[in-house]
Amino acid sequence: MKKSIFTLATALFVAGSIVSGCSSPDKKVENAEEKVQDAKNDVKDAKQDLSQAQQEQQNAVVSDFQKFKNESNDAIIENDRHIASLRIDMKDEKREARERDEKRINELEKKNHDLKVKLDAYHDDGKSDWKEFKTEFKHDLDGLGKAFSDIGRRNTK
Repeated sequence: MKKSIFTLATALFVAGSIVSGCSSPDKKVENAEEKVQDAKNDVKDAKQDLSQAQQEQQNAVVSDFQKFKNESNDAIIENDRHIASLRIDMKDEKREARERDEKRINELEKKNHDLKVKLDAYHDDGKSDWKEFKTEFKHDLDGLGKAFSDIGRRNTK
């Protein structure tokens, strides 16, 4: 009798462990659906954050480009004024010097015009390298400014 009670108790213990250890398939499906929905919400939030960050970066680049374009246009206009001033100043020079300076001023005027065209033609579409363009353009503009100061210095001597 002791043996049958012990066997019955063991069987009940094993059955109770099996029943309490298993959860229903409905409960598992419900938990999985909740996890999937949470993951979908996380992905949606991440996409919104990424989109917002990309938009902010694009606005910063456009703002930087517009600022650079305005500053460069101002420098080009100043170069045009300088060209006009040099043309007025060279009228008082001797014929040989005037011809030499006129040729040089015409070259500078063409370079200034080419820079204006280059700046107007540039569109920041994200495919071109903005930093490279900016560096190259600034170098060319600075070189033109140096050439103006060189010719202006020679005319004052």
